[in-house]
Amino acid sequence: MSAAREALLKGRTIPQIQRLLESGELTSVGLLTYYLERIQRYDVDKLNAVLELNPDALEIARALDRERADNAVRSPMHGIPVLLKDNIATGDQLHTAAGAAAMLAWDPERDAFLVTQLRKAGAVILGKANLSEWANYMDSCMPNGFSANGGQTQNPYGAFETYGSSSGSAVAVAADLTTVSVGSETQGSMILPAGINSVVALKTSRGLVSGDYIIPLLPWQDVPGPMGRSVTDVAVLLGAMTGVDPNDPDAGRSANLAGRDFTLSLGSKRQKPLRVGIPVWNDESIEAWFDKQGISDKKQHAAFRKVFEELNRSLRSTGEIISSAGLTVVEVPGSALPQQQDVAPALEFGFKDAINSFLENLGDAVPVASLQEIIAFNNKELKNRAPYGQNHLQSSQNTVLTAEEYAAIQEHNQQAARSAIDQLLSKFNIDVIVSDVSQSYAPAGYPALTVPAGYAADGKPQGIVFVGGYLAEPLLLAAGYAYEQATRLRKAPNLEATMKLIHAMDDSPP
Repeated sequence: MSAAREALLKGRTIPQIQRLLESGELTSVGLLTYYLERIQRYDVDKLNAVLELNPDALEIARALDRERADNAVRSPMHGIPVLLKDNIATGDQLHTAAGAAAMLAWDPERDAFLVTQLRKAGAVILGKANLSEWANYMDSCMPNGFSANGGQTQNPYGAFETYGSSSGSAVAVAADLTTVSVGSETQGSMILPAGINSVVALKTSRGLVSGDYIIPLLPWQDVPGPMGRSVTDVAVLLGAMTGVDPNDPDAGRSANLAGRDFTLSLGSKRQKPLRVGIPVWNDESIEAWFDKQGISDKKQHAAFRKVFEELNRSLRSTGEIISSAGLTVVEVPGSALPQQQDVAPALEFGFKDAINSFLENLGDAVPVASLQEIIAFNNKELKNRAPYGQNHLQSSQNTVLTAEEYAAIQEHNQQAARSAIDQLLSKFNIDVIVSDVSQSYAPAGYPALTVPAGYAADGKPQGIVFVGGYLAEPLLLAAGYAYEQATRLRKAPNLEATMKLIHAMDDSPP
């Protein structure tokens, strides 16, 4: 790769890239070539973020360059490469397998609705991103970021976790292997890997982006969302992903945001500043938390109080930054944060029911027709197909939960989470709150945004998470953008150092 090309393109945002494309200094083919060269240099048998490349990508980029030459630019996504998580179906030469060997033979006959929207906007589908197999519902011993098809994804910042399940989507963006990517989340699957890989991710409100033709985990919590190196890029990508899908039962609730230019929410002057809730753990809140957790041991109290003291210092510092960005900070007692909703019992029944239904609809297009057949397929070659085991799949197959019990858990978790968040926002008159309790916003179907928030002493990336009410994406993007611009904490990873680390790990004895 030429030094000039790298200097021109490394870490560029979508608006910066579009200016280069408009000036003629860059073509979509040139942009795509830049990423392909970086993937070859840093990813193949190294970071393992990109599971598969689209063999049609260069031809698509050429066609989009011709459209640009004819003054037929479709949108701000015109000519921009996008990497898709490997559970999002594409009706092209790419596989869609959720990282699983059992699904490799599936050849989807059409695109997922969100992919259709991206193609209409002029995006270039670069390929598929690696993920934690079956959206991290394979086995409790399986590392985050591992799949039978894609191997082990590595964190570009060093010997840190990747989290999951949208591991490859986050790592590829962080390492500048793509401009942006699409991930999906059931509970923490976008927010956690984005934070640990120092990128921006938006877990969307249920129904804002269609979940059509995405291999399911827990349908009433599964949502796709955008990832990027900046809040602006996430806002641009989100606008291209949305649209009213007539086959999505939740689409009608979000129709007023479909196709919106979400960048209009960034840096715009408001009549009243955004009000951001910051949790504060005073003695009363801490005691209330002990009661809720059933912790009565005084030694444990002392240990936890030290944790809360450090947490308070961090949150106060965050509050000062947010205030300096022109937002209004409202202190909220930590005990007022929504209670976590346990999703584990629902997952066993929900995954079995969802994947069996999904496979049944595919008919003869796949060699497995049920979860039971997936397990049997893996058992024939466990070393390669399920090297860490498949206890989640087996427990799901053997679930004793009934459909009625499952429906009751779903109803309780959704209503409890929604009520708790709605009441919190209303009681303290806040627009968004700083919180990372995925067990509350996820079952509620509410959005969350994470933005890079610096690095620990050992270089481990950290993120700040903003949570809002239903369809509060414009508010979250505004808050995240203000924080991002006030701090500018994100740094690109030192990939050469990480390559040496990965090489050393490969050479170490087993």
